[in-house]
Amino acid sequence: MADALFQNLEREFLLSKDKLAPIINGFANEYKHGLKTPSRGLATMIPSFVTKLPKGNEIGSFLSLDLGGTNLRISAVELMGNGQVRVLELKRCPSQELKTGSGAAFFDWIADAVQELITVKAQHLFTEAQVRGEETLSLGVCWSFPVDQTAVDRGVILRMGKGFTLQDTEGHDLAHMFHQAFQRKSLNVKVTAILNDTVGTLVAHAYSNPKARIGLVFATGINGAYPEKVDAIEKMDAAVRKSYPAGTEMLVNTEIDIFGNESYLPLTKYDLALDRSHNQPKFQLYEKMTSGAYIGELARLITMDFIKAGFLFGGVIPEGLEEPWSFPTSYMSALEAQSRSPDHKEGIEILSNFNFLHTPTSQDMAILTRICRIVATRSAYLASVAIASLIQQQQLLDQPEIVVGINGSTYEFYPHMAERLRRALTDWFGPGVADKIKLEVAGDGGSIGGALIAMLCRD
Repeated sequence: MADALFQNLEREFLLSKDKLAPIINGFANEYKHGLKTPSRGLATMIPSFVTKLPKGNEIGSFLSLDLGGTNLRISAVELMGNGQVRVLELKRCPSQELKTGSGAAFFDWIADAVQELITVKAQHLFTEAQVRGEETLSLGVCWSFPVDQTAVDRGVILRMGKGFTLQDTEGHDLAHMFHQAFQRKSLNVKVTAILNDTVGTLVAHAYSNPKARIGLVFATGINGAYPEKVDAIEKMDAAVRKSYPAGTEMLVNTEIDIFGNESYLPLTKYDLALDRSHNQPKFQLYEKMTSGAYIGELARLITMDFIKAGFLFGGVIPEGLEEPWSFPTSYMSALEAQSRSPDHKEGIEILSNFNFLHTPTSQDMAILTRICRIVATRSAYLASVAIASLIQQQQLLDQPEIVVGINGSTYEFYPHMAERLRRALTDWFGPGVADKIKLEVAGDGGSIGGALIAMLCRD
């Protein structure tokens, strides 16, 4: 019976308070270890050198730049006070030639886009003096590649990856490469901050709610940021720590995506199978159990077992479903969104990429949707571990309100994800504390957060 399979699945996937405890304790140990261990290679608990959060009343226009594996986004962000912002964005996609050419040509290409934003697309957001280059514009750079950061606006470019093999770039200072290109293009723009998008998420949310103490990105990946006392960041040189006033807090990028190992994560046979099939096995195990990039594949692996046991699609694997990674999380999301539809018409449409011997029945669709729900519920509970452990790390339990800014497609658009996450926090803390936790959708860390950090760090 399918019921017996579901009982086994739920026993493995549903996380009670007792099952959450070793994970939350494991994370607490990872925070301690990461704060002491130098940030080289695969590092966690990375200091951002950002020691201020916005108050929500700041005004002015600032620039942000967000470069990822596929797109360059440059934004003009007008801070309007009262937590309100206006954003104008310019998006570009670097060609293969640019990604593998000279560093100077690549940074010149970026400078051209910055110039177009300032002088054409977002001209009305700046003063005439800024447009003419008589007044310096501050830029926050969200660089989604390895950087050895030594100050809020200084960082050495490390090997980039993601298809980028720029010449004469590795080992150079990132801000200096930008400033040289801006000079060549006669632009009066200064990089005042290099940031991580998760730190940017916390800062972006603090502008709309200055009580924010945690920033979480929960999308294709997962990561968290929070303010830590500089004294506790032992990986920083003692002289650097002493240079800050006593009690100063610095925003820390946890890199929580690389937390977790077999000793305390409740890995199932499906998690292990996914990990074995991945090009980086034994790496990011927690993220592989939790985030939008992976939960679709977990649902597919479980679905295959139900088909082989004869409880789904008449025991016949639809053509295409045997392919790894052929069942993305967007399918799960769509199936859960229409789960109350009596004829499952939309759900069957979603599965039209696969060739079925017979049209799936209502029972097939109900079983498949239930599998998705179990996988997504565990994802929410695992994401709650990041929040719960960061609340405990900061000893916020006695605060009247605990504000968490969350950004990302898995949290924002996956049906019921927010309420499941809240349920997980209630299971862990009890209703008294959980009711004080405010889970709020945060602004974009790369654009709004980048511009805010550029503003905070310009002096």
